[in-house]
Amino acid sequence: MKNNRTTALLMLLVFLLVAAVVIIFLTGEKAPKQDGPIENVTIPGDTSVPAETPAPTPEPTTVPTAAPTYYPPSTVAPSQTARPIQTAAPPKATPTPTPTPSADVGMLPAEELIPATPGSDTGSDGTPTVTVPVGTFLGSGIFHSDTGTALNIRAEWSASASGENTADVTVTVYVDSYSLYTTASPEALNIAVDTQYVSLASPAIEYDGTDGQRITMINSRTFTVSLGAGESRSIPVQIVWNYRGTYGEVYMDTIECGGSISLSR
Repeated sequence: MKNNRTTALLMLLVFLLVAAVVIIFLTGEKAPKQDGPIENVTIPGDTSVPAETPAPTPEPTTVPTAAPTYYPPSTVAPSQTARPIQTAAPPKATPTPTPTPSADVGMLPAEELIPATPGSDTGSDGTPTVTVPVGTFLGSGIFHSDTGTALNIRAEWSASASGENTADVTVTVYVDSYSLYTTASPEALNIAVDTQYVSLASPAIEYDGTDGQRITMINSRTFTVSLGAGESRSIPVQIVWNYRGTYGEVYMDTIECGGSISLSR
């Protein structure tokens, strides 16, 4: 029973499909195409002139143009040449002319306005000299006595410029000895520098000689001497110590030393 129903349904479906195909085929036919032009047809009772069929308009002929040439884009960037930037040269400085002083008949020459003074800015021959500033060191040295004993004096000197035409000479006197005993004396030391002379005090000295030879200062003095710019001088120095005693069984009334010092500026 069940197989019959299935068969009937299949046959019904086949029938419907066949019917659909036939309907589509019948409805898809078209009227036959007429190849020639439609002739003029005269309708009875119509006295109008039959319309003429217009001539077909010829289609414009398009002249083919040459296809443009296609160049593929370049993958290499064109090289660029750097152009140097030119800067304008700085303007040249124009030298300022030095004005030339006009001659004045009433003006004396420069050499007459400022006379050359020997020992200042020029030498005795008129050549310029270098002025030594005040305080400039000019030299130093030492004088020794020679008594033939272990008792002697020494004089240390030093010089410096003290003015435009002067120099200071400082003399300091010492005594070298082993054991020594002296009394103080107000004018036991005499010093002469150039044309100057002074008498100075000598102190009391008490030394037993346990530490060996000793140097003891007696006194000191500064002398001012003339010495102009560009001048050189030999200045005499003389020192006398009035000892008036015996040392090493040798009696000595005075102990002396000195000489000459050379100064230039």
